[in-house]
Amino acid sequence: MQVFRAIKEFFLEVESTISRKMGAVFAKEELSEFQHNKLLHEFHTFFDLNKDGVLEWKDFEMAREQICKKSGWKIGTDEHTRTKAVFCDIWRYLQDDGDLNLDGRITAEEWVRMWQNLNRDYHAMKREKKTEETAEDTIPSWLERYIQYKFSLFDRAGDGVLDVDEFIYVLEDFGVSVKDARTAFLLFTENNAHKVDLAYFRLLSIEYFRSDDQGSLGNFITGRLDFT
Repeated sequence: MQVFRAIKEFFLEVESTISRKMGAVFAKEELSEFQHNKLLHEFHTFFDLNKDGVLEWKDFEMAREQICKKSGWKIGTDEHTRTKAVFCDIWRYLQDDGDLNLDGRITAEEWVRMWQNLNRDYHAMKREKKTEETAEDTIPSWLERYIQYKFSLFDRAGDGVLDVDEFIYVLEDFGVSVKDARTAFLLFTENNAHKVDLAYFRLLSIEYFRSDDQGSLGNFITGRLDFT
């Protein structure tokens, strides 16, 4: 009897250990309040331009027209065509994965839920990949295009590198103060130690959308300094 009791206790301990570990894994898959705040900032600042609390196609049309006009991208140019395609892709993805009640509108709650699903997919991929670095570098194609679009938006000179004046100029249109934008640029470039080309901007953007580390440099890519 003592042998069977010992075996039973052993398996109960194994079960308890597995449960604790799986609980830790799934806890990481749930978005933190810090991540929620970052994602909602993206929603309200760069998407919901008419500030009615929901995303509709008219928000995307308004954003696209505003950006193309500001950038001097006229109808028929490659930049105008590319921007339209990017916004169509993003809207299509939002409808497929975010619009739960199929009413053609994306609420802030639906927006966060979509990112929650992406976060779960990311952690599942990390468990399957041989190295964490491989998983870190993999993002959905629409997000890849969105990051490229945002880089082009900031790159006013079209030279493939962002400077602080370009960063400030663009973010002013989205209500970010000059002081905050300048401070944020110095933070994520580590006092201009990093050249902000597309590769570095992509890294920062992925950190912004995924990282729960409040010390990640990518947290400052939108010009906001605090999400707590």
